[in-house]
Amino acid sequence: MRVIVVLGPGGVGKTTISAAIAVKLSKNAKTALITVDPAKRLKSALSIDIDEIKEVRKNLWATQVDKFKEFSDFAQKYGISEISKTKLFKIAADMLPSEEYASFLKIIEIYNMGFDYIVVDTPPSLKFISFVSAPQKILSLFETDAIRYFLEIAGRAGKRFSGPISIAGRILSADFVVEFANFLANLKSIFSQMKEVSEKARKILKGENTVFIGVASPYDRKIEELLEVIEEAEKLDINIKQIIINRYLDFSDDGIPINSPDGVVNLHQELVKFSSKTREQVKTLQLKGFKVFLVEELFKDIVSIPVLEEFSEKIEFV
Repeated sequence: MRVIVVLGPGGVGKTTISAAIAVKLSKNAKTALITVDPAKRLKSALSIDIDEIKEVRKNLWATQVDKFKEFSDFAQKYGISEISKTKLFKIAADMLPSEEYASFLKIIEIYNMGFDYIVVDTPPSLKFISFVSAPQKILSLFETDAIRYFLEIAGRAGKRFSGPISIAGRILSADFVVEFANFLANLKSIFSQMKEVSEKARKILKGENTVFIGVASPYDRKIEELLEVIEEAEKLDINIKQIIINRYLDFSDDGIPINSPDGVVNLHQELVKFSSKTREQVKTLQLKGFKVFLVEELFKDIVSIPVLEEFSEKIEFV
């Protein structure tokens, strides 16, 4: 199995590129496409409901992450539905990168379904960094003194509480003690499962069969923004060697009709300058060791699978 993680700034067509990559792969292999981008643009690109994993064409399944559903399913699976409704559980959940954790619950579920390829459309820019660093953050949390303290208390759940807990009970009422006791009784099993999910997520991200592809466009400093994200990713030992430049325009000095109006000539000259600048940026990326693939502007909205299939023919990657 190969996992392809697509990243980049917002507004560069990252979700569309992710979908096109998945469509291209699905022509020869069983492929899953998952978006963990909260914007949920994948749904509009495919023009179908993908709240649940669904086969959208031969060999291609797609879905998006619903944080609340993932946590609800997690609570149901491990028998903590009631405890998950308590204030204490919600406070504990707020300590964690919950959106990212929900994403990995879904990714691991799909990872275990036997696909040949999984394409992951990630949140934009630095939210991608939060996404890839989430497993280690969660694992590190379990090493803190506060969590160790609670886990130690959890081991004594059901016994008589003393110290700070008894004091809190006298101040906050007996109901607090009952709720806290129930919470602690489930704490160890909950944390154990969360650690297991985080370990699996980290192995997937660091696996030799996982590839990261950056996406940018020539507009609004998006290439520079992508390079900033790549620099941050390198600090996490995430190596990104492929870049797709989407919405690429290639204008040259020739090609404009003789006797064209001044407005047309001026616009063409601006486009030539813009294209020249983009070509220089591409050369710079190549000199830095990136494999760069150019995808020309399609000049039409991609809101259906047939149009997406047409667009996928323009996509190249390794």
